[in-house]
Amino acid sequence: RYLPVRVIYPETVRGHPEALRHLRIVLDDGRTVFLSDVADIEIARGPSLVKRRDVERLVTVTAEVDSNLTTPGDVTDRIQQVFGPRLAGLDGYDLVFLGQKRAAKRSIVDMLRALVIALALIFFILAALFKSLLDPLVVMFAIPFGIIGIVFGHALLGYHLQFLSLIGFLALSGIVVNDSLILVDFARKRRAEGRDRFEAMIEACRVRVRPILLTSITTFLGISPLIFFSTGQTAFLAPMAVSLGFGLLFATVLILVAIPCFSLIADDLREWLIRWRGRVMPRADIGEQGRVA
Repeated sequence: RYLPVRVIYPETVRGHPEALRHLRIVLDDGRTVFLSDVADIEIARGPSLVKRRDVERLVTVTAEVDSNLTTPGDVTDRIQQVFGPRLAGLDGYDLVFLGQKRAAKRSIVDMLRALVIALALIFFILAALFKSLLDPLVVMFAIPFGIIGIVFGHALLGYHLQFLSLIGFLALSGIVVNDSLILVDFARKRRAEGRDRFEAMIEACRVRVRPILLTSITTFLGISPLIFFSTGQTAFLAPMAVSLGFGLLFATVLILVAIPCFSLIADDLREWLIRWRGRVMPRADIGEQGRVA
């Protein structure tokens, strides 16, 4: 059982608001600081009311997060780790996150749902274009490569991964597919003309490397002012631009190296499936003839 204990300063201390600023706080590392060193204290008259949520009493604690040091998600996770186990053992107490944390959680769920729908639409469009199920997978395999550039760009410029970074990745998915589509489609056309698959892929890389690089570089230069020189009201869009710009650069380089390899692997898999189907179907025909006889 818990025994509630309430400690109150004497009247001589409570009667002077300035004494609150000199309240000593012991940090986790053993250092002692004054309350005014870690918090901004403002003396004001508060409303005399009891806040409730779902018929339960509610005490609201608000704070502003310095985006240069951390993110709201990291702060709330830390609060959950420290205070969650403590409140779990107390009857009638619970920890509820509202405001930006709640809105961000709902937005992320909606964005992931939109990402799945977008990827499904891209796959069906490419499948109808190529009349194949393997080639769309090869084209869309370039999308995860952009994650490497996103992480590198945020680490290089000192940004934290946040919700707008995910929005940039969502936009990046459609752009990266274009570069991969140009390469794979050109190789397919050369193979339709009777070229060997290795020769067709080599020629596709040689001919299409210039438009792919120019498209990626011009796109990066177009959003570079938002990446490197965003100030004022546009500063909050910088993480989205970093995801889009650096993700596109890294994905472009990896597309020119990895996509040809995966395209040839897909051809090997397609040929293996054809041979496997050729071995299985005759046996099925023989079985049908035996039953008919």
